[in-house]
Parts: sequence; structure tokens; C-alpha cells
Amino acid sequence: MSEDWASIAAEVAEAIKSVAETDDGYPAAIRRETVTGGSSFDPVTTPAYTTVHVIERNERVRSADGSYVDMSRRTLTVTAVPGFEPVKSDTIAVGITEEEATESSDWRIITEVRPLSPAGTAVLYELDLSA
Repeated sequence: MSEDWASIAAEVAEAIKSVAETDDGYPAAIRRETVTGGSSFDPVTTPAYTTVHVIERNERVRSADGSYVDMSRRTLTVTAVPGFEPVKSDTIAVGITEEEATESSDWRIITEVRPLSPAGTAVLYELDLSA
């Protein structure tokens, strides 16, 4: 019997949303710029927004010898949205929904995307953000 990974992804999303009332889990808007006109030299882009729910983790970075360096990594565990996969060219604003998103929101660059996708169905993503 095969697993229903889409159903499991929905359960994971509900679990992440259930902690949304705490300091560790809340909504975030992912912004994706799409070319809607202009030329290849001067493209016109339009943002599209997608709401996800996240749990945030900050950790100090270690060097190869195991000592801490003066740097930390901000990682978000993000719900999977059917038909949408975050990519490194996207940006994210934490604490708002797509309806609340504006160009002046606090957008962070996504520097790494790691999907957890058993059997090819994304259950959740881990996103590393720029400082």
C-alpha cells in the first residue's frame, strides 16, 4: 500500500499552522517576480505573492574546526502549497500574508531551498535566508 503524500503534506501544514499563535510559527508571504513585458534588456516585472506558514530557527554558524564564527543562519520551516515550489530567486516577508504584502514589506532573499519530498511530493521546505 502506498502512502498518500499529498494528505501527509496537508497534515504537516495543519501542524505548522497550529503553532501560528505562538512566537515560533506564523504566516509569511513569498514574492515571485514574473516578467510581464518590456524587452530582455529592460524587462517589466510584476510580483505574485503566496502565503505560507513558517516556524523560524536561528542558529550560530560553526567553522570547519568546530568553533563558532560571528555569524548566524536564519532558517524557516515552511508549509508546502500545492502547485507552488519556492526557489532561490524568490523573496519572503515573515509575519504577513499575501493580502498584506507590499513592495515596502521587509523582504528577505532566499539563499537556499531544501525540500522534504518523499516519493516526489513536497511535504515541507526549509529555507535559509540572507542576513
